[in-house]
Amino acid sequence: MQQSLLKEHTAEISFPLKFENVPKNYVILANNLSDIPVLVKSRGMNIIFLKKSNCFFRINAANFHFGENKINLGKDDLIFSSKKKIEIIEIKKKSFKIYLDKIITKSVPIKIVFATSKDEEFFLKNKIVNINQNVKIKGPATILSKVKRVKTTAISRKMLKNDKIIADLISPDSKVQLLKKKITLKVTQLRIISKTISLIPVRYSLKENISIIPQKVSAMVQGPENIVKKLNNRNIIASIKTEKIKKNDFVTVDFNLPAGVKLLEYTPQKIQIIRNKK
Repeated sequence: MQQSLLKEHTAEISFPLKFENVPKNYVILANNLSDIPVLVKSRGMNIIFLKKSNCFFRINAANFHFGENKINLGKDDLIFSSKKKIEIIEIKKKSFKIYLDKIITKSVPIKIVFATSKDEEFFLKNKIVNINQNVKIKGPATILSKVKRVKTTAISRKMLKNDKIIADLISPDSKVQLLKKKITLKVTQLRIISKTISLIPVRYSLKENISIIPQKVSAMVQGPENIVKKLNNRNIIASIKTEKIKKNDFVTVDFNLPAGVKLLEYTPQKIQIIRNKK
């Protein structure tokens, strides 16, 4: 074992790149750039040292420009202890290109994510007042150009406190910085009320040679306060279907109500059909 450590060996070792003096407000995009393989020759103990120590290729980026930059690695760029006698036989990947991108700030809208379909339905009824918020993000221009929205973590009804929800924002990329990590969503919870509306005219086809008793009904409806408050006997439609008139002397009434409003009851529940003599 000891003889092996003192004996010379040839080995291929990969070393990372370390960029120094990168221009201010710029960033190096090198996602696909792997460590550089190098063929070295030295004693076994020195090779073990190279594999375990913090050795790297040092690249001075002071003169890099926006866009693509070509790099040519040399033996002097590999930084390791000068006390170790190591022969660099070959750098397997001497030339390659890296991209220098600008760091910019951009404002994008948020996209609210709901925990379940029931939560989404709840927040459609109980509106999020400030749903059209924008957030500022910072990062490489190339990446930010592809970011259209920033998602929230999934929100649910259980998170609602004092008509507000605090939601975390999710960065669309590891290189994108969120200048604000949380947002506050204001929710207007709809108050559900009931209302009785009297003297609603009952409509029917004038082609039928009939009269009805009574000609007006009262109805109790329930729904969001902002809608129900506006309802009266002029904007609620009560009617009798023609097929009912032809078959029965006492019929029920159908109601046409706004979306979100439901009929609780109406009186009288039956309308008498009086068939006029021809």
